Amino acid sequence: MKTLYRVGLLCAALALFLTIVFRALETPFWNMNGARLMPSFAIARGINYYVLVPPGGPLYSSLYGPMMSIVYLPATLFPSPNSAVLAGAATTILLCFSAAAYLHFAPREGGLGAVDALAFLTAGFLMCYLSPLKYSCINIHADGPGLAFAAVACGALYADGRASWRIALPISAVCAVFSVLCKQMFLPVPAALLAYLLAAEGRQRTLQYMAWLAAAGGSSAAAVLYAYGPEQIYHCLIWIPGHQPWNSASRMLSSIQAAREFLRLSAPVTVLLLASGIYFCASRASWSNTKLRALAARRCAPLLFVGFALLPFSIAGRAKIGGDINSLSFALFFFTCGLTVMLADVARRAENAAIRRLAIAVLAGVIIPLAISETPLAAEIPSLIRELPHSDQATALAYLERHPGGAYFPWFPISHFYAERQFRHFAFGVLDRVAAGETITDEQFRAYIPKDPQVIAFGKDGTRDMFGFNLMRFLPEYTTQTANAELPGWVTYTKAAGQ
Repeated sequence: MKTLYRVGLLCAALALFLTIVFRALETPFWNMNGARLMPSFAIARGINYYVLVPPGGPLYSSLYGPMMSIVYLPATLFPSPNSAVLAGAATTILLCFSAAAYLHFAPREGGLGAVDALAFLTAGFLMCYLSPLKYSCINIHADGPGLAFAAVACGALYADGRASWRIALPISAVCAVFSVLCKQMFLPVPAALLAYLLAAEGRQRTLQYMAWLAAAGGSSAAAVLYAYGPEQIYHCLIWIPGHQPWNSASRMLSSIQAAREFLRLSAPVTVLLLASGIYFCASRASWSNTKLRALAARRCAPLLFVGFALLPFSIAGRAKIGGDINSLSFALFFFTCGLTVMLADVARRAENAAIRRLAIAVLAGVIIPLAISETPLAAEIPSLIRELPHSDQATALAYLERHPGGAYFPWFPISHFYAERQFRHFAFGVLDRVAAGETITDEQFRAYIPKDPQVIAFGKDGTRDMFGFNLMRFLPEYTTQTANAELPGWVTYTKAAGQ
């Protein structure tokens, strides 16, 4: 029976690996991945991408902390847009899945067992299947590094492993601060971990952790403000996000819609967590401070503390213009790992043998249908590899190499950089400013596009209209929509006759 169990785990691990490979190979076909590498290219060349107004620099999606651009710096060493995006996706995958593995296999009393592997593989399949997690844990974004740093901050505080790891508190504090430097939405992470320590170990340990957080946060903030400028940091990271509108006229309605979407997209995890919570409460006849402290010391506790702390921020991020389902991953990642870690510990420690078997059955009941659903994707890997040279960003690069300065691709600044070694505006970066109420003049827009392009081109997943704003308002002379034999299937605009 043990041999069969181990063979099953090996098969699941192979299926998960192939699923991750397939998801990674999809990333060059989405323009946002290449565009999100542009801040890394900028700092690699000593350019401050936190821009007040052009011509101070091109406009990208610069609403996130500087740690994102630092993490993805190695991707800028690759020779083409496709290879750079694949390297960036590999970075996200390595960070997120390594962090999940750390949460499941972190040192603890009693050693590790096959149930920890089962729990990790279950979490891995959920990360590949649930849309918010698939977005954040595979693609290039500030979310992936932020989740990884926050996860390590949680795992470093595991009660069983900290006694032998003397630097657990400073490591956790630094990683918690780094998660905030990836994206502002991780601001609750340090506070949640302080609350966890207070519940699990009391005031003295909490004060020690608070001191480490203050040291890490203060030194990091000083370095960021010195490197990028306080005015630029305030404008890009606070003012612009704060002025972007909600999805609906009512903030409450926007939040309700986002909350409903979270429940729908996270149902397998939230239903199991809710059922576990109800069972746990029903099985406890009495409560005491000693029992509560023992519960808080369990491995799943810091993960669930952080998950609940991030939930309002996840919903708020989705409820604003420009927010996508990746915002929901902030809470969902920690709920997912918290659930699987909890089930692994129950399967090992529960006094009742029936409860131990039930925990294993729940993990198996989740992973088996997910593995069956995801495994067929492996058959499509060869076709994806063959299609890579025909991705939109590769097509745009080839066109620009044949026609230097002859076209502007608003959604592919990475193709412009590789072809021209020039930084060009990214369409969504312009949209961020306009949505916040900033005025972008024609001169500011034209400062970072080719001087006199013959063609303005939009690919399969790029459009001139987003959230009611038409990007072509900056280019009123390009009124003629034409077919371009070198860009089949693209929407292309040229100047009207005589202009």
